[in-house]
Amino acid sequence: MKEILERVYKLTASDIDNHGHLRLSALLRYLQDMATDHAEILDVGGDFVGEAYGAFWMMVRLHLTLNAPIAFGDSLCIRTWHRGVGKTAVVFRGFDFFVDGQHRGEAVISWVLADIRERKIVKPGSIPELLKSPKPDCLKETTPAKIKMPGTLRREMLRRVYYSDTDINGHMNNTKYADIACDAIGMDALPKAFVSEISINYVWECFPGDEICVSRGEEGGLHYVRGADSAGKSRFDVCLRLSEAGGG
Repeated sequence: MKEILERVYKLTASDIDNHGHLRLSALLRYLQDMATDHAEILDVGGDFVGEAYGAFWMMVRLHLTLNAPIAFGDSLCIRTWHRGVGKTAVVFRGFDFFVDGQHRGEAVISWVLADIRERKIVKPGSIPELLKSPKPDCLKETTPAKIKMPGTLRREMLRRVYYSDTDINGHMNNTKYADIACDAIGMDALPKAFVSEISINYVWECFPGDEICVSRGEEGGLHYVRGADSAGKSRFDVCLRLSEAGGG
């Protein structure tokens, strides 16, 4: 069915962290690859919009939830669909995750089309191919929201953007932000925890050579991470909820 793309991943050691769980960055890479492939199937992929409209797809916000960690050896089924074009410049894509037939979690990602040269927003309604792309009958209504950061953050580290962080668009790949956030909150020292909820706001692009000041804070049982440039302007904001692995 063209409206929904389904793919099964057999998890390998290269995508697993030191607690035996699927790294968030690896899961986000799966989502990114499926979104890219499904856009191609729907005839609105990156190559097409680049050649026809001088634009590229750019992720804006993400919201993802898991009811249990995804572990080494699991067979992970992911389904994704395009939610259609509305009145705004944002296009939404939904995802469902299943392990052994049981629903494990879901995600919604918002995207915009940006002009390749000027980085200005291109209205999706101006692209006929996007207006005609099919969508399934049942759609998630979740909309990734703007993260309200706590009033107090403390500096955690200075993170330089390197070649290995970048992707085909020349900026830091979206999956890297999850790694930075998990590093900032010290996930390596939390063997009994997993990220059961994460929201990411991609505020502005990070390019090779940029130095990002990463700060963190906690409020209301949530962990917050901000990456800001040398002028103090936010490049990305992240909010994470941790739950006990095996405890729901």
